[in-house]
Amino acid sequence: MTQPAHQRGAALLMLMVVFGLLGAMFAIQQFGDASKEGERTVATRMSLGSATDSLMGYAMSRPGNPFLPCPDTTNDGLEDRNVVTGACLAAEGNLPWATLGFAGLDAWGNRLRYRVTPGFSNSLTGFGLASTGNLTINNRAGGLIAGAVPFVVLSHGANRWGARTSAGGATAPPPATNTNEVQNTNGNTIFVSDSPALSGAVGGEFDDVVSWLSSAQVIARMQQAGKL
Repeated sequence: MTQPAHQRGAALLMLMVVFGLLGAMFAIQQFGDASKEGERTVATRMSLGSATDSLMGYAMSRPGNPFLPCPDTTNDGLEDRNVVTGACLAAEGNLPWATLGFAGLDAWGNRLRYRVTPGFSNSLTGFGLASTGNLTINNRAGGLIAGAVPFVVLSHGANRWGARTSAGGATAPPPATNTNEVQNTNGNTIFVSDSPALSGAVGGEFDDVVSWLSSAQVIARMQQAGKL
């Protein structure tokens, strides 16, 4: 039996309402997910700021010339240093959260990464007014943002590529096509800091969050504290 026109119209209207509600629910979920990631990014930036303050506090509290802590390479939270030479066992590793008395995690539950210039971290010599860092910060296009940087602290972001978990496990590395995120995991002295980019961007997806101070800023803080 053929349905009357008004019944067919009512059924069609009901379908439109259902699909509209489903679409609205999907949009709300997508917005909510994006909002949560935004909140995690903000929280991670705050953690990086706290990490920087902790590093400065560590340097200020050293006897004699100030020096920065060494990276943690064994995931026990303690800096790893050769006590005879005063040099770090590695220039890059986890932020030594236990040494600093700091959580050392980003908002995605992974360890903050840390690299330091040897001339700023040797416990026997410390650093002085003429010390300069050996790290470089570029944007995604390869343009220079900062040079002669003494240390970098970073989070590998929401995609977690190249990160270390709180338990010390390694996450998947960034794809080779994600050249900017590869740059932040390859162990050299050049880092990339920029706004997020999607997978179709030149240099690939990018969501790392990077923090640093210039040599001049570090030295100025030590002068303000009466350490230099």
